[in-house]
Amino acid sequence: MSTEIEQLVAQFDNEFNFLCNIGKVPQTPAAALESHLIGNCAGCNRDLPWPAPRPGFWAAPVSCPECGQVYFTEGRSTNGIALPQLEPPTDAPSAPAAHGATNSFLASGSKVFSAFFGEDCERVERRRSVRYALSAPVVVVPLNEQGRAIAEAYDMTLLNISVGGVGLMRTGDAIADLMLIDFAVAGYPGVQAVGQVRWRTTAYGVTKLGCEFIKTT
Repeated sequence: MSTEIEQLVAQFDNEFNFLCNIGKVPQTPAAALESHLIGNCAGCNRDLPWPAPRPGFWAAPVSCPECGQVYFTEGRSTNGIALPQLEPPTDAPSAPAAHGATNSFLASGSKVFSAFFGEDCERVERRRSVRYALSAPVVVVPLNEQGRAIAEAYDMTLLNISVGGVGLMRTGDAIADLMLIDFAVAGYPGVQAVGQVRWRTTAYGVTKLGCEFIKTT
């Protein structure tokens, strides 16, 4: 093996190890399965004592009986949610989403972004959405194009977040190109968003992907 190839392999291994270290979240399996409630409705502040999605369980959308705000909660049904027009995913990481009035999806991510960093945190730099690196657990519900769950929810680790979307990783497969992301286990009950996978990579059994926010529930 030439020196140049050895250097490339070493560089990849270093970057991959760094990625895995970022994604490590100190939690026990019991904590990952701990039940969280939706809590206060964002639309009307009504208390919704519904269980948030959990890994290994089905989830389905339910409307708040007072204002109609929709949340995915633990359970199974054939109900779905309306989704905007979708674009096909790409096979490589892309730059952060362009910021501007034409990008209506950025409004969908503002609720999620504000939950983590507040209203005053810088969101735009050179007309691009600023990404902030962090490590936190989330629960993902895989969806089809009709906004219905197609399998049980599973856990992922949040790697970065912007008003445009999130970076996620997990050991094993991450099925579906559409996913409902629930942030209750990260400390933000009732904060949910639908993301479309824009790129996905797998190495050494670890899947890393980037989701663009397309809708908040």
